[in-house]
Amino acid sequence: MISRVLHNPLNGRFTIAGLRSPIERDACRCCIADSGTSDSYDGAISQKDSNYWSVTENNSNNAWNVNFGNGNVNNNNKYNGNSVRPVAAFDELFNAFYQSIEFAYRDCLHGKMSSSQAVEYMQIAWADLPCLAWELWTGIYKPTTSTCFLVKYPKLREVFAANFRDRIVHHWICLRLEPLFEERFISQGNVSFNCRKGFGTQACVDHCAKGMEYVSDNYTSPAWVFKGDLVGFFMSIDKNLLWYLLERFINRWRKRYEREGWKRIGYDILDRLGLDGMPEMYWDILMQATKTTVMHHPEEDCVLNSPAELWKGLAPNKSLFGCDRDKGEPIGNLTTQLFANFFMSFFDEYVLYLFRHKKHSYERFVDDWDNKCDDLDFLLKAIPKMDAFLKKMKLEMHQHKRYLQPVSHGLAFVGSYIKPKRVYLSNRTLARFEERAVGFSRIIDGDAELTVMDCKRIEQVINSYLGFCKGKKTYGKRKKILGMMGKNFFKYFYIKGHYESIRAKAKYREIVLPYQIAA
Repeated sequence: MISRVLHNPLNGRFTIAGLRSPIERDACRCCIADSGTSDSYDGAISQKDSNYWSVTENNSNNAWNVNFGNGNVNNNNKYNGNSVRPVAAFDELFNAFYQSIEFAYRDCLHGKMSSSQAVEYMQIAWADLPCLAWELWTGIYKPTTSTCFLVKYPKLREVFAANFRDRIVHHWICLRLEPLFEERFISQGNVSFNCRKGFGTQACVDHCAKGMEYVSDNYTSPAWVFKGDLVGFFMSIDKNLLWYLLERFINRWRKRYEREGWKRIGYDILDRLGLDGMPEMYWDILMQATKTTVMHHPEEDCVLNSPAELWKGLAPNKSLFGCDRDKGEPIGNLTTQLFANFFMSFFDEYVLYLFRHKKHSYERFVDDWDNKCDDLDFLLKAIPKMDAFLKKMKLEMHQHKRYLQPVSHGLAFVGSYIKPKRVYLSNRTLARFEERAVGFSRIIDGDAELTVMDCKRIEQVINSYLGFCKGKKTYGKRKKILGMMGKNFFKYFYIKGHYESIRAKAKYREIVLPYQIAA
């Protein structure tokens, strides 16, 4: 595989792109060190000699060994005095752990088999998965190079895409922690709605609408609603505080499991998460892998996939390149979304305790939340208390995005405008929907034939907006906007139901293959 050494102008480092494994990365760094550019790498590993051996067991006495110095393949007694990497048959414990890594690999492939990194990794999965499992088993795992880019729509946002082998580790971690997080969220009354299976924006809007009716006695009594937001949430998360909370949480569950098993993890949680039962936890490995992921600094080892000058238009508190080293979690990682929701659950816990004696309702979606209460004086006194608690979490409430009004005036929340007995799609969301439809119409009516991936992308984006319209009186709007998709729209797509979703025609639909490890 061809590798490239790229210079990242944002951190002044050289990064090795296109390498499949840490072994290749280290070997390439040795070549760079010989060429006089090693100063750009922290902790570059130098070669001791040219003979690096890869050994595979042939039988109980002999093993195949490959000399990377000259390419010779030999079958020698593995107990002789040759300088080789020691090899022995894996025991049952490691084999069981490897199966868990393989399961995480298949879970990681779900819906991503057509991505370039997934296709590339599938070609070497049979060789790299045992290496990845061994790195985790022995505690030497370190994340590899990420890809950093900027999303321009709807606003400039920095995203890090982890290397595919690191995504496998993320899935392995989440498969074990997500059920434990779910038990915590349920015990708090299901007030958080982001990044949870069976929840989402529509469930959040429904809960908010019911809460407004509850605190106002079906809009017959005065009640008020406060909406808050955080400044640069993901870039403000303190790594050390997050790890402290996670470590304490995992240790408590470990002791609880040793005492009573999984009694608190109900079948409803496992069924909603699509699990047949709780996986083997491998507590020590889980702790080490979680800490490595939380404390990782992808900005120090990444390849830019967007022009560097675009970062000039990004505020420092919106980028990992501009925030303090002990702060910030990369947007784009599965673990970031899950850990951020866990992190904010402590704020949920405080708010629920603060309003425990009042008639109130509360919900949160990522870093946006609202409080509804029938006592205005108490609500006004609670706002500075919430602000002070957030400062203890080293977060900051946005001073210019505070909303306090009677519930009868309505509330704009997570893309909807909630009014008494009715819910509208916000004008901003409708405007973005129309903007995307017009943009796609230019592509559809262009000279070039749409590819399968083009159709898949258009289908996903349009159906996402149509999902926002679900449950709201938007039939006329949906019909109008889909009519703006261009004259060739029906060449590639058809409309399902009453303008409820679109579907690519069979000719332009992606062929989904069964999960398999490339051999």
